[in-house]
Amino acid sequence: MVIACPACQVRYRIDPTASKADKAKVKCPECKHIFEVSLVGEGKTQPQPDPGELPLVLVVDDARYFREMIKDILKDMPIKLVSVADGSEAWQQITTLLPRLVMLDLNIPGKSGKEILQSLQESPQFKQVKVLVMSGVERGEETASALRLLGADDFISKSFKPRELQRRVEKLLGL
Repeated sequence: MVIACPACQVRYRIDPTASKADKAKVKCPECKHIFEVSLVGEGKTQPQPDPGELPLVLVVDDARYFREMIKDILKDMPIKLVSVADGSEAWQQITTLLPRLVMLDLNIPGKSGKEILQSLQESPQFKQVKVLVMSGVERGEETASALRLLGADDFISKSFKPRELQRRVEKLLGL
């Protein structure tokens, strides 16, 4: 679970299953502020998807060509794909469908990729949603590290090889 210190906004992960309590007191390692975090609804109490159900993957990219290319690359995987072209539609689909994985372009119209990532991290109901951020503009390990701090599970440049994308999706979904 990703939390943010209310005093300094530093984000970091904690394991809600490490405690049987409903709340935990947390001391921010950065500014030493002490605050409470609710653990209700986290960890073991989250509903688990039906094992026979195909995992839903939401592809969010404003370029139709890129959405179609991803569908083609992932078509033989045991997943269900849904794609959208803008951030507002993406957020609507995330809240309605609760996908297992969101493949998220950073530069999209409406709600930006970073705004969606932040919204996912702020809502405990989306704890189990994995996010693979994609970008054709942003690149490098510094970008990947910064996005992981924001809550992304992985980052891939849009200049990926098809098999590399398949491996990343398999890893994130545990296939």
